[in-house]
Amino acid sequence: MTGRSAARQFIYVFVTTAAMVLLLRQTEIIEHAAYSIEKGRLRALTEQVPSAAMLDELQTPNRVVANLVTPAVVYIETTRTVRLGDLALMTERLKLPEFSDAHPWLRGDANDQDSDEERELVESSLGSGFVVDAENGYIVTNHHVTEGADSIEVVFHDGRRYDAEVVGVDPETDLAVLSVAAGRLFEVTFGDSGKLSVGDDVFALGSPFGLDGTFSRGIVSGLGRSNVAINNMVYQDFIQTDAVINPGNSGGPLVNLRGEVIGVNTAIATNTGNFNGVGFAIPSLRVQRLLPQLLAGGKIVRGFLGVGYRDVHDQRRRAEEELGWSEATGVIVASVQSNSPAEEAGLRDDDIIVEISGKPVNSSIDLKDVIAEIPPGRRVTIRFWRDGAFESVDATLVARRKAPS
Repeated sequence: MTGRSAARQFIYVFVTTAAMVLLLRQTEIIEHAAYSIEKGRLRALTEQVPSAAMLDELQTPNRVVANLVTPAVVYIETTRTVRLGDLALMTERLKLPEFSDAHPWLRGDANDQDSDEERELVESSLGSGFVVDAENGYIVTNHHVTEGADSIEVVFHDGRRYDAEVVGVDPETDLAVLSVAAGRLFEVTFGDSGKLSVGDDVFALGSPFGLDGTFSRGIVSGLGRSNVAINNMVYQDFIQTDAVINPGNSGGPLVNLRGEVIGVNTAIATNTGNFNGVGFAIPSLRVQRLLPQLLAGGKIVRGFLGVGYRDVHDQRRRAEEELGWSEATGVIVASVQSNSPAEEAGLRDDDIIVEISGKPVNSSIDLKDVIAEIPPGRRVTIRFWRDGAFESVDATLVARRKAPS
């Protein structure tokens, strides 16, 4: 190798090495710059995170409601004796798996020689409730929580247990009132469910799966929900919520941000028996209207008008072409019962009822609910459409003799 060739090779190696060093240095500088930028971004985000004091302030309303209402919420344990044949029938009707959460904690001794129709088990079931009168020990819950119970025991937030007696029930709204001989109780405050709007924050309290003192948050998802498939429930008008409600929550309160009870948790729409995001609660206004009757006599006496009816919504063409009614709301009188308040007031077939004592009647559900919540003997004003014009008549309601089918 000549001296010139050696020099060229040396220069080549030197330049290549220098280029590689420079490239590595540039890569390092770029990576360091990227790291510095990301570090700065994270530092900026950290500075935007609310302080512990701010977070405490944000959480305060939730904590206040939980601490305010929980002492008045109770856990209810009931027992009843059932035959296996009846249990199988109930399971089939509910379309739930045997021994599911709809009827948990079954226990008892059964004679293996008996048939399923004759074998008996003691069924233990769970529910919730809340104190509405601390002085007298009155507790509101669902009728289905206590229905057919051989024994009812109420467990308070401080662990005290008391046997409870049923004061009054109304299967048609799924409400029940219990009483306990206990002192040092705390009671809830009712809010106005009529002021609720879709999107309002609400909290559900109760004892799902026996986990007492459970508190969940959601919103009002809908109002005026009816035609919910619940056995024996005639009058509905539910509040729909996505606050978590599971088996055992039944009878517990649904409350607003002020800690006021605006509903009684009653049912869920589900294919599994557990929460699927759709729960229903009885509005507090209905509970408050029925409480005096439940406490006084244990039996609800409802008003009766005496008309058969159909929704305008289902007969739009006939309503427009034959009755001259262009609205989608209202109830068409299909029949008038003889010797009824409706007949005495002068109502006729094809009258379209739109209002009763100032309350709008948009559907047959509205008509049924409004009449049912007016005591017998009360005089009401009925506004209706007849022959192209609005008219009004007064009617005095009588007591309804039997539940509508």
